Amino acid sequence: MTWWNKDYRRRQAITIDATGGTGIPAVIDFEVRIPEDWDGFWDNVRSDLYDIVVTDAKGNLVNFSRKAGASYATRTLTLQVDAYSIQNANTVSLAYVYFAYANEATDRSVATTITTPKNGYILLSAPHSRLITINNAENAVEIPAQTFIKAEQERIHVFYIFNRFLAARIEDYNEHADEEGVDYVTISSLDSSGLDDPTRYLANQTRFGNGFVRATFIGGNASTDYAIVCRFYTTLGQVLEARALLRVKDLLP
Repeated sequence: MTWWNKDYRRRQAITIDATGGTGIPAVIDFEVRIPEDWDGFWDNVRSDLYDIVVTDAKGNLVNFSRKAGASYATRTLTLQVDAYSIQNANTVSLAYVYFAYANEATDRSVATTITTPKNGYILLSAPHSRLITINNAENAVEIPAQTFIKAEQERIHVFYIFNRFLAARIEDYNEHADEEGVDYVTISSLDSSGLDDPTRYLANQTRFGNGFVRATFIGGNASTDYAIVCRFYTTLGQVLEARALLRVKDLLP
């Protein structure tokens, strides 16, 4: 399954930051604050907040609660998720918040016991530049199809678009065609020998949006090229990559 409930009109990706862990499957707690400046959320939820639920990447409802102090009037809400299963405890994973069901009469939140929660994030930015997709990353040559340039001291965002290469259903489920989702991703920056260096990107600032991943790249040596890679681990067991060439160069006259 993917879309949790046909009555819920909207969903938004949640990034779970589990970087710095063991790299093996784990069960964690996390919490995510709903931004107060997110009109698309606050203008579409019930005042009792009943029409807000959290699911995993496959659309399965998970145990969640509303942290004390939640208020529709002041746009204050932090969702706490208990015993969430992730497949890699050293990267960022994906969950969803569903909302916007005006006739919801059931409060689906439950009592939770939250211990050392990981941070969750809602990204409100849209992809705007340096866009990479699987389709235009695949080619018959031996280097990535796209090239971007940055100065040594620049810190840049790169957007990897993934909604175009995931499997769709032959018939809708819950009035949506989604079948395959992304479970988690890893980011890397490879030199010409294929060696990754985590100092050239900020893994804990990787963020999911709806249908894309935003990665942050830094540093690098002048006049050097790197392959910047986002590897997608999907809910149907695929492992896919999108790559581009990042050229570090301080342009001078």
